[in-house]
Amino acid sequence: MKRDTSIDILKGIGCLVMIVAHSSLNIGGYEIFKFWGGLAPVLFYSAAGVTAAFQAQKYKPRGVLLTYAFLILLGFSFNRITDPGFLKEIEFDIIQMIALGSMIVYLLEYYLHPRAWVYFVLGLIAFGLKFILQSLFAGIAIVGFTNLLFPPGIFPIFPWLFLFFFGLFAYRINNYINLGAAIGFSLILFILQKINIPLDLENKWDMSLGYFLACSIFLFCAFFILRTIPFFQQIQKGLLTFLGQNSLLFLYVHFPIILYLKDIRVHRTVKLIYQHPYLFWMLILALTLITMFALLWLPKWKIIAQIFDHLSVWVVMTFLVFAVGILISSESLTYPIEIALGILTALFYPRLGNIFKQRVA
Repeated sequence: MKRDTSIDILKGIGCLVMIVAHSSLNIGGYEIFKFWGGLAPVLFYSAAGVTAAFQAQKYKPRGVLLTYAFLILLGFSFNRITDPGFLKEIEFDIIQMIALGSMIVYLLEYYLHPRAWVYFVLGLIAFGLKFILQSLFAGIAIVGFTNLLFPPGIFPIFPWLFLFFFGLFAYRINNYINLGAAIGFSLILFILQKINIPLDLENKWDMSLGYFLACSIFLFCAFFILRTIPFFQQIQKGLLTFLGQNSLLFLYVHFPIILYLKDIRVHRTVKLIYQHPYLFWMLILALTLITMFALLWLPKWKIIAQIFDHLSVWVVMTFLVFAVGILISSESLTYPIEIALGILTALFYPRLGNIFKQRVA
């Protein structure tokens, strides 16, 4: 199957938006951009839903599900980058949610082949289940369970699963329906605001009704624009496709760079950046790209790449992701080790898939 570069572009835009979100600038009136940057998961999750559907057309279940299962576990190396105590309360971050959401879409596609509108309904159900579960488990917190299912976990299954369903729906329907859906959700948001229904528009982590509507508008607008403007259909190579095709590596590279630059207060001590904060984003992007280009030489060395053709290597890496956090108490030591494990995962993840995946006849 020919690769659909529009999905890469979608993820590439998500990478750029993620820089805005993770830099969290509170200078020069740039606080407002944090809201828009926080919408990056909309692009990643919706693109992952489409990719999972492609996987269902090409590969048998066992290999795909095992590959995603390894990604769920290996992805906890990223959890350590963002949270030193990531093993005290097991929660899904962006990588686990991508893997699990993709597994669910894959199973639906492979066994049931639902029509496009079914995914729209499933998206509404996934969002609605958040409120039901919060009501059922009110005042009850089960470690390693409730935070995986619904807020206040980082990226709990309900409601974030709705973006995978909406993404595949938006990809398969007539593009004018995407425009209609964007307008429809916008009208709902406008009407609810006018009649003073509390929307809590910026409440991302509890996924308020207002934030759900904002995510939906953003998603359907993104798909409509990508499929309408010829420029996006013609792009085969460029910054956005590069970032989209290497988004997992981007995830592991850009975040430590942001944390380091903020730790040494570059955004406040360098006068030019302080006066023009957008230069901070450009600096992060430049350093991230340079680092990525350097790291991407590693898979080209066969003597190194062939090491990751063995399942035992991936088992050891998975063990280390958790053992490092449990056995090593020094945060300054676990941090670079987890980053290194994550970068290796991102660089050689396609080889993990090759170990398991069997093509559909």
